[in-house]
Amino acid sequence: MPLDSIHAVIYQLEQQPRWRSRGQFRQVLNHWTAVVGEGVARQAAPVRLDQDVLHVAVVNPMWAQTLTLERLRILAKLNDRLHLNLSDIRFSSGDWYRQKAGKTTAAPASASAELPEWLRQHPSYEPRAIPRLAQRPQTPEESFERWAGMTQQLAAQQPLCPQCQCHCPMGELKRWRRCSICAVKSLKGPVGRHSV
Repeated sequence: MPLDSIHAVIYQLEQQPRWRSRGQFRQVLNHWTAVVGEGVARQAAPVRLDQDVLHVAVVNPMWAQTLTLERLRILAKLNDRLHLNLSDIRFSSGDWYRQKAGKTTAAPASASAELPEWLRQHPSYEPRAIPRLAQRPQTPEESFERWAGMTQQLAAQQPLCPQCQCHCPMGELKRWRRCSICAVKSLKGPVGRHSV
């Protein structure tokens, strides 16, 4: 009696109803980079498949939000390419840190280089260098202080909106000749009529 290869044995196991979702998850893992691209794959990794919902760990909440907006496109590509019937994708930055616990991972040198082109072309996008910390913030207050300091540094480098005199990204001034908030207000007319 010849011995079957390990791949044949795994394939046979994955055809059984109890193991089918594991086989589907393995397919997703094997094709993830081809579906989303190398840049996104470095920032997001599938962690489990639960009742036709794919759970993906992402490096930070910004990536979770960006990929959530692209969710339907990614879902369609996965279903078409792998002949699956996934119903949804959920992105979570919490899963990233649970997966990476105990491992040392280096952050990419330039996070902005990993962003999709459409996001980098948005008028409100401002590339910023995120300083490396000796250690991660331990409390919500430390996280807030870090964010507030970075936001103040960024604002100090931005020009002022000629209408409201608030700091705003240069892309907004180039596109609308004012900040995006003033641009929206000018479309809505007087404040009393359609307040924001």
